[in-house]
Amino acid sequence: MSQRPTSSRSGSPDGEKTSPATAIIVDDSPVCRTVLRLGLLKAGYKIVGEAETGEEALRLFETHRPTLSFIDIVLPQIDGITLAAQILRRHPDALVVMVSATNSRQRMLACRLLGVADFLLKPFSIDKVAEVASRALATPGPASKAS
Repeated sequence: MSQRPTSSRSGSPDGEKTSPATAIIVDDSPVCRTVLRLGLLKAGYKIVGEAETGEEALRLFETHRPTLSFIDIVLPQIDGITLAAQILRRHPDALVVMVSATNSRQRMLACRLLGVADFLLKPFSIDKVAEVASRALATPGPASKAS
């Protein structure tokens, strides 16, 4: 059993206390949300919400202020890159992992420039999600490569 990750990001504003790391999942595919959920749970995260659209995701993020957000690039209403930009503009310390079925250099560069923590390519396994989630919390900052 993995040890539950903790983060002062989702804890008290003074940053001294830690609380269990939390996550939201944003993907319009129920199958992808399931694999993301299982991977995050395996990594010890507490899932505080799931969304199918960018608008739902914005509400979830503002309500829960999760430690980590996994966001699919292709979403109804607001695309994932626009959603990540809105979140990171309002909350520069947010950790965002972008999820995509395509390995587009242009999209990866756009994500890096936004300051996303990492990039996860579909199809992915539960173990890969857990690995990326753990890496994102351990080494925050712009993504350096696709996973």
